[in-house]
Amino acid sequence: MQTENKRYVLIQEDNIYFQKFIDKNGVDYGLRFGTPNDAKAISSIFREIYNYEYVDPLVYDVENLKRDLSKNNKFWVVGELIKKKEVAGTGLVEKNRYIAHASKTVVKKIFQGLGVTTKIGAAGLISILKMPQFKDVLRLDIDIRGLEIGSQKLAQYSGAIPYGLIPAYNNFGDKRHFETDNNTPFPPNKEEAAFLYSIIFKNLWSKREKKVFLLDNEDFIFFYEYVKKMAKKLNNDILFLEKYNKSKDYELYGVSKDYYNGKVKLYGYIKEKSLRNLLKTYHNWRIIIWRIPTTKNGVSSMSLAVDKGFKIVGYDIGFNNINWSLFDSVILAFYPKNNYNGLKVKCTDILNPLAKKIKELFTN
Repeated sequence: MQTENKRYVLIQEDNIYFQKFIDKNGVDYGLRFGTPNDAKAISSIFREIYNYEYVDPLVYDVENLKRDLSKNNKFWVVGELIKKKEVAGTGLVEKNRYIAHASKTVVKKIFQGLGVTTKIGAAGLISILKMPQFKDVLRLDIDIRGLEIGSQKLAQYSGAIPYGLIPAYNNFGDKRHFETDNNTPFPPNKEEAAFLYSIIFKNLWSKREKKVFLLDNEDFIFFYEYVKKMAKKLNNDILFLEKYNKSKDYELYGVSKDYYNGKVKLYGYIKEKSLRNLLKTYHNWRIIIWRIPTTKNGVSSMSLAVDKGFKIVGYDIGFNNINWSLFDSVILAFYPKNNYNGLKVKCTDILNPLAKKIKELFTN
């Protein structure tokens, strides 16, 4: 019943598809939202494409996947052959308050090369973002494997802006039998870099703070200027480049953990003593990613991060909500075991400066 309520305003009973298309062979397809009845078909596609090494083992457990397909903040998009009712591929958009995240589109091998991936991924994504459930969403994030030029083109076709590249971001491997405990992540296994993209919606710009404070550092400036070339509205910013001032140290932060990928995420302002303790606590994790707001209070954390070995890997537009105003953030990454092997990428021309900068930072 809950699943039906979520989709009732989107589709009518006599037409389950919110979009239809024809592949290169003239076969008719329809895009619809997945239901628990699709769990087995979706799981089989992930097994075909990834074997059992997808980053999230949820897709291999049919019963858990059924529950996921019923959640009101999870929008599984299914592309199927209309005549045969055969599921050809799927993608996922997850909504968390004002930020949504799109996961990779996966399509059966026999349907690849026919334009199906583009329709499910880009066209389907554009369609659902116009629906009522997403009226309060301000941005949609996408991360793309560093070797997948086709997916990069799809993201750019959808209007997404590249804003970061994180080495060894994804950690593949068979995680079906991995059990999490308080502080033990899944070990390194087939690590890959990922490009970060975001589709910025119109309402975000009206809520975003135009005063931007950055540490006066050439690497920070590079990332800001790179993103500004993609997002012209940053030309209206007032940029302050500041030196570190210890008297302005401020602390207010949060922590989240991704056990399957071995990532710890830090958000906000952190003082040196707390950061020391955090680095000690998470010394056996693969990556520690820190998003620092581009505010005056954030400058001291930026300086501290650099001093402790963090490297900037991205500039994130309107990520932080502070007192109902949106602030950008700089993204920095630290590898406790110096394990950032996932530097190899293939990329479109627009991403070349980003890839060159990251290789420079992590090889010098």
